[in-house]
Amino acid sequence: MWMSLHAALASLIPYWVPPSIPPRDRGDDGFALQPFGMIVAAGVLIGASIMRRFSERHGVDDDDLRGLTMWIMVTGFIGAHVLDVIMYEPHKLAEDPLVLIKLWDGISSYGGFVGGALGYMFFVWWKRLQWALMADICIVGLLPAFSIGRIGCTIVHDHPGAPTDSIFGFDYPAWFVANLDPNLVGPMRLHNLAMYELAYLIPVNAIILWLAFKKVRRLPAGALAVLTGVLYAPVRFFLDYLRWNKTDPRYLGLTFAQWASIGFFVVAVIVAVRILKHGKVAPLAAELDGKPGGKRVPVAAAAKAKK
Repeated sequence: MWMSLHAALASLIPYWVPPSIPPRDRGDDGFALQPFGMIVAAGVLIGASIMRRFSERHGVDDDDLRGLTMWIMVTGFIGAHVLDVIMYEPHKLAEDPLVLIKLWDGISSYGGFVGGALGYMFFVWWKRLQWALMADICIVGLLPAFSIGRIGCTIVHDHPGAPTDSIFGFDYPAWFVANLDPNLVGPMRLHNLAMYELAYLIPVNAIILWLAFKKVRRLPAGALAVLTGVLYAPVRFFLDYLRWNKTDPRYLGLTFAQWASIGFFVVAVIVAVRILKHGKVAPLAAELDGKPGGKRVPVAAAAKAKK
């Protein structure tokens, strides 16, 4: 009876990929709108809209916001591809070094985080902006955009995990399994790691966005960014233990994403301690007396103001 019930529950989550527009079979040539691309584009637009609303709340100059967004997107996309090649598919680099400039050929989420972080740090340093507030502005837009992108990853099933008999697994078809390992035959029930991550990111988004836009007892600037890192990194670390063993190379027993999770978590905790000790609440636009928000006060001007 239990086996029958388990099989019935397992069939509630069928393997299904929404068709392209217009519908095409695998391997067909010609232009078609892919569901993954459309969902990612929607995520970027929604994330950018939330990011703009939060920046306007703090009176940040629109030119600074546009510049920061551009730098994060460009460097994030480059980092996502370059680190994907170097850390996940080094054989491609050995065969063809030019694969590094083929930005459409593979991306990784943590590669995008690293690249985007480098773009953020350069732009904030260059424009003399407030590090903490601008980090919060970035995360308020990035988190929902990334989470919506995980919807796309879930429905195209491109993050397969290890075999499982869980009712939350998906019965991947024979051709997909053969691509993972030519020695395997037939369909196989696997974890869909993107779905697990998406399920976790939904409440994380609710918490971060509620904290970002609440009107009383606002958090110190930078707290949203570090809280996101503290919440996300450990879960991503443990999810990688469910990965298909042959899809990601290991470095001293851990995947690149696991090492990156450790690094991001440690940095987030260190910065969180500093914010708790010395952090200040970023003023709202109404509290700036018409001055642009997010700007660092020059040392000379700060000394003059104290006098």
